Amino acid sequence: MGIERRRHRLFVTRHTEYHLRLDECVGVRDRKSGRWYRDHAALRMHAVTVPQAGKDDLWIGERLKFFGNHTDVVTSPVVQVRRPEKTALDHYISLAAAGAIG
Repeated sequence: MGIERRRHRLFVTRHTEYHLRLDECVGVRDRKSGRWYRDHAALRMHAVTVPQAGKDDLWIGERLKFFGNHTDVVTSPVVQVRRPEKTALDHYISLAAAGAIG
């Protein structure tokens, strides 16, 4: 098996999707409405721990934890980990910060 080069992963909880680039939260989306949050506390925060590449199945039932200077975010249990759809990358906060999206 080759080297895992994937940088983006999608962690799905009961109500929310957390999109990570390596360990940084770059997108948060409501599962029911499909709405992307631009002001979610987890955005731009780094997860304390994420599973190693190729070990995503071991993360089912675990919670993502983001600790920041002024706030912490702990998600509900993860129900699925997968690769995000290519179209999701267009909604990531890095593009909003660059002024590419509103």
